Amino acid sequence: MIRPKSLEIKYNRSLSQQYSKYVQHLESFLQPYNDTLQEANVDCPDGVYYDQDNLEEKKVCQFKRSVLRQCSGLADPTFGYSEGQPCILVKMNRVIGLKPLGDPHISCTAKRENPLQMQYFPDEGKLDKRYFPYYGKTLHANYVQPLVAVKLLLTTEEDFNTELTIECKVEGSNLLNNDDRDKFLGRVIFRVRVSK
Repeated sequence: MIRPKSLEIKYNRSLSQQYSKYVQHLESFLQPYNDTLQEANVDCPDGVYYDQDNLEEKKVCQFKRSVLRQCSGLADPTFGYSEGQPCILVKMNRVIGLKPLGDPHISCTAKRENPLQMQYFPDEGKLDKRYFPYYGKTLHANYVQPLVAVKLLLTTEEDFNTELTIECKVEGSNLLNNDDRDKFLGRVIFRVRVSK
């Protein structure tokens, strides 16, 4: 899934009223990730599953909004939309008990001849194992899913006033992302059109 919750993002970067709905949605979505709220959660070690099978009350690993750096909305409250370099948040659906093997990360590509430059936050689009497994809403009440922010670096004339189709996939693990029967399994496709 992506945030803002739209598979088509179209706006003029000079007209804040055209992108304000996307910015407001991102800001609202990120509220549970605020650093002050996340301080109450556990600072779990990187790269290790946070198994809690034997605990009655499941603890939650911190996922601080500040980890999303330029896409956190903290330094730039427009999430890059005002400069024509929008941030998109990619998240996996919650799956109870999931422990992905390998090093899961999000990788995005633009469906066009020339590659589109993108930045990922956390680095390399990493979905750290410490956020797995998930134990369900009842047992894991304050759980927040790990996110990857993708900043689309629209810089050339070819990037603007053109509909860009972007596909993001979960890579580097045993999670499926190319099932012809379920085209959204492990991947999401959306369109972005930014005009000056």
